[in-house]
Amino acid sequence: MKKLFAIVLSAALLTVACTKVQVNHAQREVSFQTASYITKVGIDGTVFPTTETFGAYAWAAGTVGAYFMDNEEVSFNSTTTKWKPSTTYYWPKNTTVDFLCYYPYNMTGIAISENQIVYSGIDVEAGQTDIMYADKAVGYSDNVDEVDDGVNGYNGVPTVFHHALAKVKVIVELAYNHKTEADGTETDWTVNVNSLSLSGFYKAGGCTLNLASTPATGIVGWDRPTDADGNFVWTPSGTTTSMNGTFSGAVTPGNEYEAISEFFVLPQTLAAGQQKINVGLTVATKRNGADFLNETFTKSADLYLVSLPAWQMNQVITYKITVAPTASNGNGGSPIDPSNPVDPNNPDLTDAIITFDPAVNGWDNVGVVATINI
Repeated sequence: MKKLFAIVLSAALLTVACTKVQVNHAQREVSFQTASYITKVGIDGTVFPTTETFGAYAWAAGTVGAYFMDNEEVSFNSTTTKWKPSTTYYWPKNTTVDFLCYYPYNMTGIAISENQIVYSGIDVEAGQTDIMYADKAVGYSDNVDEVDDGVNGYNGVPTVFHHALAKVKVIVELAYNHKTEADGTETDWTVNVNSLSLSGFYKAGGCTLNLASTPATGIVGWDRPTDADGNFVWTPSGTTTSMNGTFSGAVTPGNEYEAISEFFVLPQTLAAGQQKINVGLTVATKRNGADFLNETFTKSADLYLVSLPAWQMNQVITYKITVAPTASNGNGGSPIDPSNPVDPNNPDLTDAIITFDPAVNGWDNVGVVATINI
């Protein structure tokens, strides 16, 4: 018997806006005001965690050497409640400074210049580390005071980080497990997930970020690399990899089971037939309370959908695997409406009922005249 499982996808790019007000102060030390875009795993929340550090480069006219700050490690000082580099820097008297920050500090595979960030040879599978880059702060001559929003209240060079990678997670649910027909037939299904994996996706690659503009002062974003369809992705390299899920066992309607927890992935274009999700299932069927059929099999489906053509930078993607124990999705073959879910005890299985189409083949006329002599 054919089995069906449907995949419903949602992608979330969660962000938070930061409002900043600049005022002038007397000359003082250079400090940083940090923020990060909200995400579920890795750096979390609108305030950069005080237990982490990040790297900073800076440029100013008249500096002896290439940099005003050359890959300084910036950390939070709990005594002064400020983010400061490992050595003290003071604001110049009559010169503005440009800043560019990144995370994690001293990571390999990154090259930073005034107008470009290049990632190369990044193995996401090996590191499983959040990789972030900040908007460039251009033309600053003093720390920025931020209006206290009740969350941070720090002040300094505005440093807003963006996630360079993507993240993926997989959850599983069962559409239905019981049906009573008008003729009195009762069918019950028990479904076990034996295995679940993702395969055929790239784990390593690189990308180049170019400064979007060059204003005299302010926060400047980056032009992210795109594929032919405008999706923000990296250029993959090397071979593809796979990820095995951690969940196995029985699934019941009304519950979601986390098969693969959020993990970092290389942002990449998805293609039909390449990146796959593979689910091993056992379906046991009872008719009127008696064991009737047991099936163990594996199904695969593309991770590419029209609504999800790529894993893009700064996206969190959740794949929901909805398992149906028959060849019907429980909605009579029509697309599932999330606002009107399938009744797990009374699904519409009309598109999967076995019916017959009888016909009678015509007689074969033999064009021979038989003469019988007696």
